[in-house]
Amino acid sequence: MLYLGAGKIDDQDLPHRHKMTDMILDAYNKRIASTVDELKHSEGRISFTTDLWSDPSLDSYMAVTAHYYVRDENRQLKRRNGLI
Repeated sequence: MLYLGAGKIDDQDLPHRHKMTDMILDAYNKRIASTVDELKHSEGRISFTTDLWSDPSLDSYMAVTAHYYVRDENRQLKRRNGLI
C-alpha cells in the first residue's frame, strides 16, 4: 500500500496492523486457492523440486516448487510453476 500525500499523513490514512494482516492473509488464501485449482486441472503429471538452505544463524529453510502444464484460452500448453 502506498500513500502519496501532501506531506501530511494522519492516523486514519494508514490501515491498522490488524487490517494489514487481514489483507495479507486474504491475498495469500486467494493465491493458494488459485494454485490448487490450477494443479487440479493441470495436463499430465506434476513434477516437484526442492531447495534447502540455511541463513548465517543456521536457521533452516526448505522450498518446494511444483512444475506443470495448463492449457490457455487458445488450448495451447503453457508451462507453469509455483511455490508450494
